[in-house]
Amino acid sequence: ANGNTEGLVTNRPSVKGMGSSYRLKFMLCKLIGAIACKDHPLVLVLDDLQWSDEMTLDVIRMIMTDPSIQHFLFLGCYRDTEVCAAHPLMETFNTIQNQVRGLGSVTVKLGSIEQESVNDLIRDALSLPTSLCRPLAKVIHNKCGGIIMFILSFLHSLSDEGLLYFSMSSRRWLYDLTKISEKEIPHGVVPLMTQRMAHLPKNMQTGLKIAACLGRKFDAKLLQRARRDNDFEESFLESCVELGFLRGVGSKQYVWAHDQIQQA
Repeated sequence: ANGNTEGLVTNRPSVKGMGSSYRLKFMLCKLIGAIACKDHPLVLVLDDLQWSDEMTLDVIRMIMTDPSIQHFLFLGCYRDTEVCAAHPLMETFNTIQNQVRGLGSVTVKLGSIEQESVNDLIRDALSLPTSLCRPLAKVIHNKCGGIIMFILSFLHSLSDEGLLYFSMSSRRWLYDLTKISEKEIPHGVVPLMTQRMAHLPKNMQTGLKIAACLGRKFDAKLLQRARRDNDFEESFLESCVELGFLRGVGSKQYVWAHDQIQQA
C-alpha cells in the first residue's frame, strides 16, 4: 500500500441489496486507482472469463471505463471456442470500447504450438539429443494437434503404458515409435485424461472423484472428512501431486492443475 490509499477505508453505515453491490464495485475501482501509479503500474490478470458472472463483468466494465484509473493494464483470458458474438463477455468488451474512445486493446490468439516446439519440449523433458526426439515429436504433434495440454497428457499416458520408459542398461529414455504411432487416442484432453485415470487403482479413482466434487480448490481436512475408511490411502494427495493432477498451495490446500483435469 502507499499514501494514495489513505482515507479510502472508513466507517460507513451498512447498505444492503443493490446498494451494497454497487458500493463494493465502486470501492474496488477506487482501490485500484489508488494503487496504480506511474512509479508502480498495476497489471490485473483474470483467467477463464468465458465463465464470468454478471457481477464480474460489471466490475471489469467499471474499472476499464473509470477515467481516474491510470497506469493500469488488464489481461483477460478466455476460450474463444466457448464464446460467441452474443456472449455476455463480448457484449461487455463492446460496451467498454464504445464508452472509452482511444482505448488501447489488443487481441492475442493463442493457437497450437509448432512441431519444433514439441521437439524442444520432449528434448528438455527426456534429456535426449534433438535428432533422437524428432521422430517422436512428429508423431505426437500429429496426434495431439500441437495442443500443449493434450501433449503433456499424452506423454504421461505413454509413460504409464510403458511405451516411453527409462532404460537402466542404456541409461536414457527409450520409446516404442511403432506402437505409439498405432496407438489410438480419444479426441480431446478430457477423454484422454479420463482414459488415463481409468488405469489407476480403484481407490485412487474414488479419491479423485471425491476431490473433484470439492471444487477447484479444497482443503485436505475437508477431503479427509468426506473419506470413508477404505476409500483411498493416506498418501493419495502426494500421489496426485506427483502425477500432475493437483498442486499444493499453502498449508494443506490443494488446487487442480487444470480445470479439465477436474472435469475428467
